[in-house]
Amino acid sequence: MDFFFVICSTLFLLFISYLRHKYQYWEQRGVPQLQMNFFYGNFFRIKTMHKTEIFHEVYKKFRGKAKLVGTYVFTKPVAVVLDLDLVKSILIKDFNKIADRFEQRKGSEGILHRHLLRLDGERWRPLRTKLTPTFTSAKMKFMFPTLVTVAQQLEEAFSKQLTKTSSGDVELHDLMGRFTTDVIGHCVFGVDCNSLKDPNVVFRRMGRRIFYPKYFSIRLHIFMTTYPALFKYLKFFNVQEHSKDLEDFMVQLVSDTVRLREEQNIHRNDFIDLLIELKNSKDTKGMSQMSIEVMVAQVYIFFAAGYETSSSNLSNGLYELAKNPHVQEKLRAEIKSILEKHNGELTYEAMMEMTYLDQVITETLRKYPAIGALTRVSTDNYKIPDTDITLEKGTHIYIPVTGIHNDPAIYDNPKEFRPERFHPDEMQKRHPQAFLGFGDGPRNCLGLRFGRMQVRVGLITLLKSYRFSLTEKTPKKLEISKNHLVLVPSSKVWLKAEKI
Repeated sequence: MDFFFVICSTLFLLFISYLRHKYQYWEQRGVPQLQMNFFYGNFFRIKTMHKTEIFHEVYKKFRGKAKLVGTYVFTKPVAVVLDLDLVKSILIKDFNKIADRFEQRKGSEGILHRHLLRLDGERWRPLRTKLTPTFTSAKMKFMFPTLVTVAQQLEEAFSKQLTKTSSGDVELHDLMGRFTTDVIGHCVFGVDCNSLKDPNVVFRRMGRRIFYPKYFSIRLHIFMTTYPALFKYLKFFNVQEHSKDLEDFMVQLVSDTVRLREEQNIHRNDFIDLLIELKNSKDTKGMSQMSIEVMVAQVYIFFAAGYETSSSNLSNGLYELAKNPHVQEKLRAEIKSILEKHNGELTYEAMMEMTYLDQVITETLRKYPAIGALTRVSTDNYKIPDTDITLEKGTHIYIPVTGIHNDPAIYDNPKEFRPERFHPDEMQKRHPQAFLGFGDGPRNCLGLRFGRMQVRVGLITLLKSYRFSLTEKTPKKLEISKNHLVLVPSSKVWLKAEKI
């Protein structure tokens, strides 16, 4: 019994010594660090706070005092960047040394992991070059009539929903999610999803699987992305980041769409068409430029990236417009004026003339960014400019978007919703990296034009016909969910809608 006690005590002391050594990493490099819990690093409150809120706290505590601060996710050292010039260096100037978003996994990858967002820099560059032509202004203009058709379905669904309630109260987040699901279905797959008519269609169910996984919690995700080598052991516990039926659905959908289009010679000039073109073209070695598996991964991330982020941006924007009726009226006046100029027709050119609308969308993304922190991993040793600090190869780096967007030194009274902040004259006064709603640099959001376009059309469609105001069901504040990787409302977004 005494021997067993000695062994346990020795092991415990060795473990504590190991943690003490690990948690001196940043101090030994002259980098300020937060006080931490011995077992969770600085993430011991992850059960009560979203990880981006923790980075926001780091930003508030240390801004102006250091260029970066050291934290720990469990025992993994993480650098949190606080200086906008350093943000610019990491995202743009020194991109070649910090080209990855995530630490790469060892071993096999699932089909849905081979997408642009996750790939390492060496594989990312050629794929990004191949996919960029999908999102030019010309392609957006081509997709625009399809988007307007879905917007008309949104207006019909909204009107139908209003007839079911005498109070005029409408829950917006789910409805906006169904709208963005149908937009992506049409513009990516050429498929009529019909989720605006039936909220339980398969596309909508699969969208929920992505953002509301049944078994894969955000805490487990943080642990596994911090230690990616452990992913291969998940299968022994029957835990998957993506459910098998989601993967099977995406593979079958893409395979069936490709086969149908090739057999019937169908061309829609959409995302799938570009991928088919790449599949059927050969590289210098005579190999196909894109396999079906890689196609599936790109379609998956396009669906995932455009589904929840845009629907949240729409519902968050309408919430702020209801709270700020003077902004809503100013925006509606712009929409009506420009539509009248174009004979009442919503055209691509009319949409692009609505500059205040664009400012409203950007201000919404400032207050409610889709991603609270940008992640990078150094692919080489990286010396922080004008310091003696060198980040080792493989260091995890976080850029706290939420902290930057809510910094009163950058945005006066940041809690106020004020779209005029993004008038071109005002933007010129700020640091170019003061807004990171779509990231920045070579690995910024590839689909930002498409995302903005579907949000613009959604807002135009609703605001030209309806006035939104607060109701008893409206939350006093939009809290973010603690259980999701992207920043989504934790509760339903109820507003009162009045037909104009």
